[in-house]
Amino acid sequence: MNKLLTLLILISSSQSYAADDGKNTVFLRENIKAMSVVAPEWEGQTNADGTGLYWDVLKTIYEPVGVKVKTANVPWNRAMKMVTKYQVYNAIAGEYKDSEEDLLFPDYALDVEYMSVLSMASKKLPWDGVASLKGKRVGWIKDYDLITEDKRDFELVEYRSTAQGIELLQEGKIDYLIDEWNEIAAVVAERKEDMTLYRMGEMPEGTDVYVGFANTPLSQVLISIYNERVPELMRQKQLQPLYKKWESEVPASVTDAVQGQ
Repeated sequence: MNKLLTLLILISSSQSYAADDGKNTVFLRENIKAMSVVAPEWEGQTNADGTGLYWDVLKTIYEPVGVKVKTANVPWNRAMKMVTKYQVYNAIAGEYKDSEEDLLFPDYALDVEYMSVLSMASKKLPWDGVASLKGKRVGWIKDYDLITEDKRDFELVEYRSTAQGIELLQEGKIDYLIDEWNEIAAVVAERKEDMTLYRMGEMPEGTDVYVGFANTPLSQVLISIYNERVPELMRQKQLQPLYKKWESEVPASVTDAVQGQ
């Protein structure tokens, strides 16, 4: 039985338990037994064997309350379509909250992502934060807008893909490339290059990433569980060891929520 057919059967059976609260139709929480989450394979976050920070956090949130978390690894663009358009999966892990996709988000971030800064090791360019970009040619993917225009004291070169950006870097057409580490690593691996060719830095300010849920009534219930469980698990100190294990930081939205209670 293929995944789509399995999902349709699950949705059909779940809908039979739906109840009307007078305003809209919601799924009864006690009848939700499983959820499916998809993301590309990111080492230490969404490992193919079902381990990693993202998978571990989600399992800790949902499985103790009777919701089995099923994980899958699919390239990003296809994964997004499977959540937003075809609703084959309930959620995608690792999306920004200001996404233009048709997604629903919980109150709390899943992780903090820091953009990586790449330069050619042979150029021996220093990296001491954004001040190092002054007077240089800096590349990032079109529409990223990582640094607002009024704060740019460098020449911006936009490109369409990480692979194109690395080519510009190697050709000497840009001095620094700012991109997601996972994307950089994937391109370097595909080109069968050694990372020692490059010098790596990290942008000082991180961006929260979230679990983006399909825009469905079922997701509204899953999100309510997420929003209830995260502060509870933080107070019980069950999430902190997971972030320490995977060498990540607990997002501020999570720590602030607990401190404010």
